[in-house]
Amino acid sequence: MKNVSQFQQISIASGAAGAALIIANIFLFPHIAQLSAIANLGAAVLILGVPLMYKYGEYHRVRRIEEMFPKYLDDVSENIAAGMTLPQALRSIADIDYDALNPYIKEIAAKVTWGVPFEKIMEEFAKKTGSKTMKRNVQTIIETHRSGGSMDTVLRSVAQSLIELEKVKKERSASIYAQMINGYVIYVVFLGVMIGLSTVLVPAFQFNEDSSALQGTFGEIFRALIVIQGFFAGMSIGKMAEGTFIAGFKHALVLVVFGYTLFTFIG
Repeated sequence: MKNVSQFQQISIASGAAGAALIIANIFLFPHIAQLSAIANLGAAVLILGVPLMYKYGEYHRVRRIEEMFPKYLDDVSENIAAGMTLPQALRSIADIDYDALNPYIKEIAAKVTWGVPFEKIMEEFAKKTGSKTMKRNVQTIIETHRSGGSMDTVLRSVAQSLIELEKVKKERSASIYAQMINGYVIYVVFLGVMIGLSTVLVPAFQFNEDSSALQGTFGEIFRALIVIQGFFAGMSIGKMAEGTFIAGFKHALVLVVFGYTLFTFIG
């Protein structure tokens, strides 16, 4: 498929697999409540969870790049301060381990060897990372290079500002760790209340001959509430911890799968 991104391909494949599971569920498990519920959960994870987790994986990759970029800049600036030219400084550290930055660093070194202009190399590098923060930082470096400023000083300054920013992010995550735990505890308490209502309170009403159908209706309502609560609780936890809702997808997936499965077998 022309111009179809990897995310779109994954979404199409997981969506098709989820739809196939829903169809199979309709024909194979219409009268087996627990299996039918688990199949529905599996379909939802395939259709929504897989693409969202792919997005989170991309977010995590970008975060690792942003975390390692200051170290890379600092190493380049040290080489320049030691007397190397900018191309020599870029090539000399191509074999150092920079985690998620490694393929980009090797590509930069190769392009420098081929004689590609530095500004073009950095623009392509920033674009490939997919990070707005990286684009801003790279643009600062490019502007300095154009103006003829001292590259080692600028690179060191950019690296230091990024290090300070990372410190702030880590301090924020550490400070709200207790709130994250509270978010999980609150959800578990909510889940216990839903299970208690379904297994104790609703059967205690002693409904008429339609009681089974009515209890089943209550069960579906409770199950929907568990999914909704788990999703939004997870998104909130991710937003508090890392400052973005994308980070909440993993928490939401864990809470929803845990709560839905537990309620299906106990509630």
